[in-house]
Amino acid sequence: MRLFIAILIPPEVKAALERLQRQLRAQLPDAALRWVTPDNFHFTLLFLGEQPEERLCEIERAMHSAVQSIAPFEVAVGGLGVFPNWQRPAVLWVGTQAGAEPMSQIATYLERALVGRADKPFHAHLTLARIKLHREKVGARHASPLPLPTRLQTVVDALQPAPVGHFTVKQISLMQSELHSSGARYSELRAVPLG
Repeated sequence: MRLFIAILIPPEVKAALERLQRQLRAQLPDAALRWVTPDNFHFTLLFLGEQPEERLCEIERAMHSAVQSIAPFEVAVGGLGVFPNWQRPAVLWVGTQAGAEPMSQIATYLERALVGRADKPFHAHLTLARIKLHREKVGARHASPLPLPTRLQTVVDALQPAPVGHFTVKQISLMQSELHSSGARYSELRAVPLG
């Protein structure tokens, strides 16, 4: 089972994210951008990858422990950026303008409990698109990316701070990801309430 732990997005915020995504697509009609299906928008707290079914109880216990002392909290979605950087963008994301701190606490706890370490800083974000930069043919004078990074940064800068909406986080969810030819499909296996 391919698993991850996430915060799911309510329909009204998903609709606002879809509007933002449409704006971006209209200005960046580049085949290098693979846009995430709006149904798949979520905040990933921890990606677990392939896990045996026998581990579900342990994962659920860790989820309960991670949120037992955290009350429901408000998240303000907004602010665009890329990973890893503007020279070689691989992911276009929208972040949080409020609510990142409790998300980070939960994510760090889960990573320590289920992976045994928490060595990467957590960055709360929703993926809008994955970017596959093309290179010029081998033998060309300058093997450099097409100017998509520059166009992307210009479009993103013009839309900042890109406020999307806000919602109250009341639970975290254990999700299963199934890969199909049409893309990944996610289903919720467990929901663990905060506090």
